Parts: sequence; C-alpha cells; structure tokens
Amino acid sequence: MKHVRPNLAVVARRTEPPDSLDYFPTPPWATRAFVRHVFLPLLGAQPHNHVMEPACGEGHMAAVLSEAFDTVSASDIFPYGYGAVVDFLAPDGPESDWVVTNPPFNAGVRFCRTALERTRIGCVMLVRTQWLHTDDRFFLFQDFPPYLLAYPVERIPMHKGRWEPKGSTATDYVWVCWRHGHDPRPPVWIPPGQRKALSRPDDAVRFGALQPAPLLEIMKGAQA
Repeated sequence: MKHVRPNLAVVARRTEPPDSLDYFPTPPWATRAFVRHVFLPLLGAQPHNHVMEPACGEGHMAAVLSEAFDTVSASDIFPYGYGAVVDFLAPDGPESDWVVTNPPFNAGVRFCRTALERTRIGCVMLVRTQWLHTDDRFFLFQDFPPYLLAYPVERIPMHKGRWEPKGSTATDYVWVCWRHGHDPRPPVWIPPGQRKALSRPDDAVRFGALQPAPLLEIMKGAQA
C-alpha cells in the first residue's frame, strides 16, 4: 500500500500564517474512527479509491487516510511542510474519487461545492455541528442533500495551530458525507472509546505534539 510520507519535519519546526487560515488539526484517532466505522462500511469507500485532502495542514488527516487508502493526494494553500501548495478553490483543479477534509470554517460551503464538482464518488467534511446552520448551509443542503451525518460520541479536541494529544474541548463536531447518486439515509453515531482504542504510541512523533511558535516568530517567518 502506498503511503504519504510521515510528517517528521514538524517536530523540528512549526509555522502558521499570521492570519491563521483557521487551522485546527484533526487528532489522528478521530480520522481512524471515521474510516473504520463510517467511510469503509457505510460510504463504501475502497482502498484503491483516490482520496484528496485539500486542507492538509501538517498532514494529521492525510497521513492517517494513507493508512487505509493506496493513493492520498494532500495539499494546502499555505506551505505547512506537508503535501503540495495548492489553492483548492482555484478553478480547474484536479478531480478524485473522494475529497475528505477538515475545511476552514468560513470557507466550508465553498469547499463543499468545489468538492462536489470534482469528485467521482463523494466527499466528506468534518465540521463543527454549528456549521450545519445559517442560510448558506441551507441553500447548500437544498442543492446537495448530504447522504449521511456521522456524529462522534466522543468530542474531538482541536486546538488552533497545533495538535494536543491530551487536549479537551466543549465543541462538538460532525462528519458531513455526500455520495453522488444516493438518497439520504438516517444519521449514525461513532461509538465511544475510539480515542483510547485508536491512538497509537508513535502518533506524537509522527505528527509533532509541540506548542505553536510565538506570533512574532510566525510573522518573521512569513515575511522572510
């Protein structure tokens, strides 16, 4: 199975653009839980499918997807040091079987519409449950009703600009899933115990459990 390279470079450095780009890395165990309980058994994804992760950051989600899929294309608009530097929302982008990502909150609707145009099978967005509301989402769901909503029973701790293996949160998230040509089905819940069961001893080394660089260093790096 072809894997995206581990993101060991993040252990040595960490940068984030001054405007932050709404970067909240996904804990590796959360993606593994989605793949195990939803993506493979319920969405029908296959290991030979091509999966695109267009907001990959430092690879927290893309590298985990590569554990289950032969080909994972990772990119981001900012050079975090993992994957290609690509503006996913630019016209005439590449196609894939699936898009799976944790999109920037404020650009989530545009990410969805772009992904739906460029995928052969479907797409998945990990978003805060509050993202399901507002007029923009209403019109998106009217045009493209989600095939499935998958709610993690355990809260997924996400921290701005970094992953904290022992972090906690009061924020709820949901996996919003589309599959072309399929009618919506009832929501499902990802069972408890996934954080303990699916965290791996080497995750902290692979994904760099470090504190973010001070803002001054970030700005100097962006200006260099």
